[in-house]
Amino acid sequence: MKAYDKGSLGKDPALTKEECQSAILKHIDGLRGIDTHCHHLPDRKFKDVDLKFIYDHSYCDWMEPYPADKKDVPQYLLRNCSNSYFYWLRRGISEIYGMPVDGEHLEVLDEAIGKAYRDPEHHLRILDEKCRYEKILLDNYDHPGVAESSGKLFVPVLRCNMFAVCNCISKRDHNDNNPGKYIPGIYEHSFEGYLKAVDEYILPHHILKLAIAYDEGNRIRNFDKDRAAVAYGQEHPTEEAYRDFYEYMVYHICRLAGEHGIIVQIHTGLGTMKDTSPLFLKELIGALPDTQFDLFHGGYPWMDDLLGLLHNYPNVYADLCWLPIISVSAAKRFLREALEIGGCDRILWGCDTWTSEESYGAVLAFRHVLSEVLSDMYEEGYLSLDETCYTAGQIWHGNAARLFGFED
Repeated sequence: MKAYDKGSLGKDPALTKEECQSAILKHIDGLRGIDTHCHHLPDRKFKDVDLKFIYDHSYCDWMEPYPADKKDVPQYLLRNCSNSYFYWLRRGISEIYGMPVDGEHLEVLDEAIGKAYRDPEHHLRILDEKCRYEKILLDNYDHPGVAESSGKLFVPVLRCNMFAVCNCISKRDHNDNNPGKYIPGIYEHSFEGYLKAVDEYILPHHILKLAIAYDEGNRIRNFDKDRAAVAYGQEHPTEEAYRDFYEYMVYHICRLAGEHGIIVQIHTGLGTMKDTSPLFLKELIGALPDTQFDLFHGGYPWMDDLLGLLHNYPNVYADLCWLPIISVSAAKRFLREALEIGGCDRILWGCDTWTSEESYGAVLAFRHVLSEVLSDMYEEGYLSLDETCYTAGQIWHGNAARLFGFED
């Protein structure tokens, strides 16, 4: 599928900003999107689904848990009405089930949601028909590299944190994973044997994910294997030796990826917020020009750091995943600057959600951000109508199709 057929819109008419927005949205409506990042729950999890289930498995729960008592829900919704997570989830639910999310509709909403989920295909149908995805890159942190959700859309991504975090059998990453769970006997080998086993496990996978911002951070400076070997297998290495192991393993995984055409996705920004800015990846990215890095979340709140990397390194892709539902205003600013300093061919988007309702809310947020930014650029005379539609199509579909090898 082509993201855009250059010239198909003909001459550039004089449109209002609103008309340009409409044209942009109409154009991407004709394309299937590629969602670069999600954590969609396995089919078996969608049992006894109601409004509380959806909120419990959303970013809203990070802000404030859904009340156990329904009488407290109206005040809960009011209290969080300005929060972006709540706004876009509410929009997604309302459009799917045809009614507002408020105190007056709680009972009927629960009934409508429960009835819809009697069909086991309901959550998949939302992704297909409402979100209009062509592919969804699934990061399953309970079973890395496995797409437990059924359907034709999901492409598994291998989450690799454990290989860098776990220098010995007793160590666990933040998802409670250890390589020994997936490769029995791996720590019975020498460090060379460990590296070989890791390589053999990784190579069948096309896309890797490092969420090290939730573990030891993104500061990667050690590329020396001998220094890394010191902490291998030790229960209580020195802090310096452990960091050498950790940093080298991130480097090793990313170098392996570059040598074999495997894409590396890295969480940047929010996390532990200790050494999690994208800028801490600068030395790693500079050392591995053949590795393609898909850097997540606009680096929020350190967006300028990711923009600087996008400008200086052609092997960096700026991924908007999560950012539009964190903050629409931040996402607009980031997208505009990314277009100005990096061009339109290295920008991606993903929903980064667990349920179809929140995924659809993320789509709505992304469409709003995309059409607002591009129509502003059209109104200023910065982009023509053809160029706005081309750009929108690349970000929604074309860039990811090319990067991840999904082109027809």
